[in-house]
Amino acid sequence: MAKNAAASASSKTYRKATKMLAEALNQVPRHGSLPSKDFEDLTQAIPEALREKALEWYELGIKRGMRYATDRMADGTIHMEKGQVLAPHSFELKLKVRFAGGEWEPRPVKVRAADIGFTDADTFDL
Repeated sequence: MAKNAAASASSKTYRKATKMLAEALNQVPRHGSLPSKDFEDLTQAIPEALREKALEWYELGIKRGMRYATDRMADGTIHMEKGQVLAPHSFELKLKVRFAGGEWEPRPVKVRAADIGFTDADTFDL
């Protein structure tokens, strides 16, 4: 491959990568005279995009956690006794997770009462 052809192929690859990355980040790709600089500039958006996605998942986790906690209060697993909230020493959540393009898979998560702020005095065996 000639030197100019290699440079052209490299620029084309940078432009394609820039376009794909911009689409993944929901941004409009910018194609200036330096494709490598365009790609480098776009990579600066990755931490912010990941931060926003992490916050979305964090909020979703809080909502799911609150729903689970209220369900456990409704079924009596977590309850009040003499003005004190009591919970089992530990319990297992039965979650299902799916990553892009994958199938739903069961994922059990064991939670200790101490992990969510209960002391030994606030817990009991199931």
